[in-house]
Amino acid sequence: MTWYAIRTTPGAQQPQREFVVEKTSLGKDGKPRGKGYRIVPSLNPNVSAIERVLTDAGFIHYMPVQKRLIRDRLKTELWKARRFPLLLGYVFIKGPCNFFALQELPGVAGIVGTRGKPMAVDVVDILMLRTKEAEAESEFDRQSINAHRNIRRKAKLRGDKKLKALADSLEIVGTTVPVGSLLVA
Repeated sequence: MTWYAIRTTPGAQQPQREFVVEKTSLGKDGKPRGKGYRIVPSLNPNVSAIERVLTDAGFIHYMPVQKRLIRDRLKTELWKARRFPLLLGYVFIKGPCNFFALQELPGVAGIVGTRGKPMAVDVVDILMLRTKEAEAESEFDRQSINAHRNIRRKAKLRGDKKLKALADSLEIVGTTVPVGSLLVA
């Protein structure tokens, strides 16, 4: 079980853009308006572009990530959980593998090595990265729990029905939190 590090191109570790086909509504005459469908771009926040490419090519990979609370662009009073790489610009590949095919994939800038030979990454280093990733996940979970607790407390103190409904929906979805709750220690 040997791991190798690869460098990624700028933007390859961002969420993968996907395109979804939606049917359009019918007109007054019962026929579809326009072509009858439209293509809607969306982002898959759980998979980066390089992870998608490596999976499709059949490579076993590991990109250490952490979650952070980021302000929602449409509803500025809410925050969303987003994934970010722990090591910007690097992904690990489990070998042995075809390095020539790996270099041809979009999003791969190169393979880390010396004199044209890929350099193996020690398993202990991979385990250390997984430990750091687990620590970041537990910190995010602690912040999320405190944020949910703060929302419920504010809703109860204010008697705000909208805030209570928001808190109930957050318990179901678990992906967004209001702005003020980020500062809870």
